[in-house]
This record gives sequence, structure tokens and C-alpha cells, in this order.
Amino acid sequence: MSAYSAHGANSNRLRHHTGGNGGYPNTPNPFQQYEQENDPNGKDSRLKNKIIMLKEVSINIGDEIRDQNQFLITVGDDMEGMGGRLKATMRHFNDMLARQGCGPFFYLTIFAIAVFVFLYMYLKAR
Repeated sequence: MSAYSAHGANSNRLRHHTGGNGGYPNTPNPFQQYEQENDPNGKDSRLKNKIIMLKEVSINIGDEIRDQNQFLITVGDDMEGMGGRLKATMRHFNDMLARQGCGPFFYLTIFAIAVFVFLYMYLKAR
């Protein structure tokens, strides 16, 4: 669309594209005129703005839910892998226990008791 009217490049009638008012700068927009006549307090426009805001919030919530679901799927996959590793570790631990007997548990129990006794005496002496 040419910026000038059909009368030529030297014409005084310059067309402006300003939206719903037919392209002429001084022509009132019929929708604005309707809003001013039927809604003098601006309640319709405030309601329209609130609806737009709620739509944006709901879209943002949907985006966040999609992101969180993707994150939870990733975490679930990682946990499944970790469960397999834990099972393998427990199997190796049980194999080691079967080969060595109860000796390591006995030493571990003695060490734990010694730590608790030391902590008890240290805290009581304070």
C-alpha cells in the first residue's frame, strides 16, 4: 500500500494506518465511541484487561506444569538408575559378608559404641 493517496505523490492527503478507523487520522474509531457511550465508568475495559491477564497467567501456569512434568520424568529416570546401582551395591556387600563372616560387623559395632561413649563423655564434661 502506498503512503500517498491515489492523487499522486504531491497530494496533501497522506494516508496513515492507525487501526480500525479506516486509515484516516481524524476519523473516530467506532469501537472506542461505543465503549465511551455504553461504558462511561470503564468497567468493560477493566474486565477485558483482567481477562487478558488471567489468560496470560493460565498460559504461564500451563508452561510451568509442562516444565515440572518434564523435570519429574527426568528425576524418575535417574531414580530408576540409582535403584539399580543400589541393588548391585547391596548384592556386592552381601557377597563380601558371606565370604568374610561376621568380623567386619563386629569391628563396626565396637567402633560405633566407642564413638558414642566418647561423645557422651565429651558432652558431659562440658
